[in-house]
Amino acid sequence: MGVVGDAGVTVWVVVVPVALVITLAVAFLMRVRYLAGRVGSFECALRLPGRRRWTSGIATFGNDSLEWVRLVSFGLRPRYRIPRAEIELGRVRRRGRDGAVVDVECRYDDGVVWLAMHEDSHSALVAWLESAAPSQPTLF
Repeated sequence: MGVVGDAGVTVWVVVVPVALVITLAVAFLMRVRYLAGRVGSFECALRLPGRRRWTSGIATFGNDSLEWVRLVSFGLRPRYRIPRAEIELGRVRRRGRDGAVVDVECRYDDGVVWLAMHEDSHSALVAWLESAAPSQPTLF
């Protein structure tokens, strides 16, 4: 009787952690699919000034802001939201042999960040910024 009880406990000790890992992996993959599937989203790494490491993420063009969400996370809220009217793109550096990935200095009122993205995404970012409606002074 003691042997059967030990086997039952051993099964639970193995099955529960494996089920938990599978559940977390599925939740993470569903999150990434949701974020990447939104209209206007693209792969975009971010680097803060004074740091050497890039952080992978997904950026999305919103109506009034560029939103950036960290890739390796379970949160859905953007970690950085840069208002469209404040964004000023600085110098661009091409990386790799074919120059398909670009690093862009992105200045805004609260500071500076570096964004790395594919050249097509950079073209879309420039077009998105240029297509913004001109700001109108408010009457009230």
